[in-house]
Amino acid sequence: MANKVKFTDNSRQAKAAIDEQMKTGLEAGLMIIQAQAKALAPVDSGELRDSIGYDISQTNNGYLGRIGSPLMHAIYVEYGTGELAKNGAGRKGGWKYKDTAGKWHFTRGMAAQPFLLPAFRRTKKNVEVTIGAKLRKVGGK
Repeated sequence: MANKVKFTDNSRQAKAAIDEQMKTGLEAGLMIIQAQAKALAPVDSGELRDSIGYDISQTNNGYLGRIGSPLMHAIYVEYGTGELAKNGAGRKGGWKYKDTAGKWHFTRGMAAQPFLLPAFRRTKKNVEVTIGAKLRKVGGK
């Protein structure tokens, strides 16, 4: 008497469940980093802090999460400018500029006030735990 074994391929459903939890975990992780970046961002008017956001896109290899600010000056705040730029990568010798009131100023640059990289570094372990917890849901543990 032959045993009858029935095979059911659930790989498509399993992959969909993993993908969904990965995307959910990534979004939760990005929200953690975003909150930390907003807390670390220097505040004058609050425009930079309030502009910090994230997005998720699907790639051939899975998902890509990005966090940052669309404001043009965000990169200068993060890395500094002129002689005061991180790693000495800025313009040397200083420069003059005229403000909106027509007054001239001289500067050698602005020191970096990083908020994105420190936010990532401070939250990395928490983000890993958060994503791991979401993926463990797929395995039922």
